[in-house]
Amino acid sequence: MIAWVTIVFLIFYVLLILVYFWGWTRIQYFKQTGTNTKQIFTIVIPARNEEKNIIQCLTSIVNQTYSATLFEIIVVNDHSTDSTKNLVEGFISQNNSHKITLINLDNLTEKITLKKAAITYAIKQANANYIALTDADCVRGENWLQIIADFISTKGSKFIYAPVEFTAKTFFEKIQSLEFAGLVGIGASAIQLKNPNMCSAANLIFSKQAFFEVDGYKGNDGIPSGDDEFLLHKFFKKFPNQIHFLKHKDAIVYTSPSASLAQLTEQRKRWVSKSTKYENRYITAILIAAYLFNFSILWHLLFEPIFGLKLLIIKSAVEGVFLYTVLAFFNKKSYLLLLPIAEIFHILYVVIIGIWGNIGTYNWKDRKLK
Repeated sequence: MIAWVTIVFLIFYVLLILVYFWGWTRIQYFKQTGTNTKQIFTIVIPARNEEKNIIQCLTSIVNQTYSATLFEIIVVNDHSTDSTKNLVEGFISQNNSHKITLINLDNLTEKITLKKAAITYAIKQANANYIALTDADCVRGENWLQIIADFISTKGSKFIYAPVEFTAKTFFEKIQSLEFAGLVGIGASAIQLKNPNMCSAANLIFSKQAFFEVDGYKGNDGIPSGDDEFLLHKFFKKFPNQIHFLKHKDAIVYTSPSASLAQLTEQRKRWVSKSTKYENRYITAILIAAYLFNFSILWHLLFEPIFGLKLLIIKSAVEGVFLYTVLAFFNKKSYLLLLPIAEIFHILYVVIIGIWGNIGTYNWKDRKLK
């Protein structure tokens, strides 16, 4: 009986990944028109205890080929206890040719503590038509804003999810980079197929006016995580034909994966913690089915290893087909060689974190959250 149930989950999972493969291949690589379109942007960077990253992040933005008169930067210092505030202030004084604003939440009479509230406050201060939301530990190439501006002009987008890549040196980091590339591919494919599920706040661009038309984070502002995906779902509900994935290498932002297993565990617990909060029950159903499939593989590997191994091989094969096309975009096709090891790691953490992230607390930026 258990074997038959597992086979049903296997068929579902194989079909799901093949659908994502089809969706990814349908996304056309964006071709610039060569007109160098101009849009006005406000780049919002929430930052908490980012003294190791914030200067690199800001430097990669002020070094854009895009005219400094066409964008502003708002850094939201979210009660940092390190030198983030001082570093940003020093950077501002040395780069007076760019409009950079530092908002210190400590100084506000209104109590703002969670990331969504901090982002909303910054958006209210923004002067631009479009918000480019990114993280303080991200860097990007010099043509990032120009390619986004051209894409908006071509597509008329209200919401854009642009690619995020993990920079990796160690074996542990490469495993994470492989998995995260798959998540980017799934998120992009789902948007293409008009059934969006996930994205990353490290590289989101959206209309300021539309943000308030969908009531921003209202309704999920008390949930610590999900500043990206909940917003994606609200935009899609109101503007289903103006949500796009920007498939172009100049649009990539780069960030570092978790440095340790403990750090990775806390990150994934944070990601998983919102999985039961989705209004779209279709997404919840897919997550549950994927979880049960991974659980069944682990169960069979422990108690029926031959059958479990066959399941693992099939899972790896179909995921490999999908991942190859996504990794080709990121110039990381060689990472596919890590897939056999990554599969074991992935199944274990999905099964464990899938439960832990929904019943326990997690630490984020020296805060304990639930």
